Amino acid sequence: MPAVRTPFSPTLQGFHFVNSFNLLPQRRLPKIGALNLDALKIIGLCGGMCFAALDYFHSGRAVPEILQVSDLSPTLLRYLKRRQSDSVPLSALLKLSRWVLKDDLQVGLLTVGREVPLLKQKLDQGQPVVLLLVCTRGTENPTLNHQVVATGYDFDPAAQKFKIFLYDPNHPGVEPSLTLSLADPAGGIHLTQSTGEARRGFFVQNYNQTSLESRIRMRIE
Repeated sequence: MPAVRTPFSPTLQGFHFVNSFNLLPQRRLPKIGALNLDALKIIGLCGGMCFAALDYFHSGRAVPEILQVSDLSPTLLRYLKRRQSDSVPLSALLKLSRWVLKDDLQVGLLTVGREVPLLKQKLDQGQPVVLLLVCTRGTENPTLNHQVVATGYDFDPAAQKFKIFLYDPNHPGVEPSLTLSLADPAGGIHLTQSTGEARRGFFVQNYNQTSLESRIRMRIE
């Protein structure tokens, strides 16, 4: 079975800078024991970067040729923050809060039972898809979960392996992938990412294109 690819290329339509933003005041924070509070100033806007990259893609415009977060204009940074908020509506937060309380087998069954077929359907139609990757358990920091854009897939029927190609804001300029086993979901889906991060499962997110008009009004370049 040939691989399915959407027109979205992670190396072309994805942003070229790493998802790491220092949005707090620049004054140095103290170190308490082994905890360096300066590290807490660095946050991610992965959902905002995914939504904004799709905004540019659907409008037929190239993303800005910016390699460093420090070179972002205030306007573009403000837009990424706004799109980050758009990417985590209450419905997604509630769904995530339910999933992180489940064990790995339950998360795996939910992933392959509904999310993989829905993802495949959208990718077969040529639509890049935003995924919320479930990484944490229980009361762990929810910001450690992650968002990516699925850009295509490959399926090996003999091995029952499903491989998903990604734009991952943490890895600009490359094309990571997720691989999971569909052979025995009740025994585990064995989800792995090619870049080594731990993943438990994922669900498909709705991408809302209505903000394209507001982006044009903001004249983001």
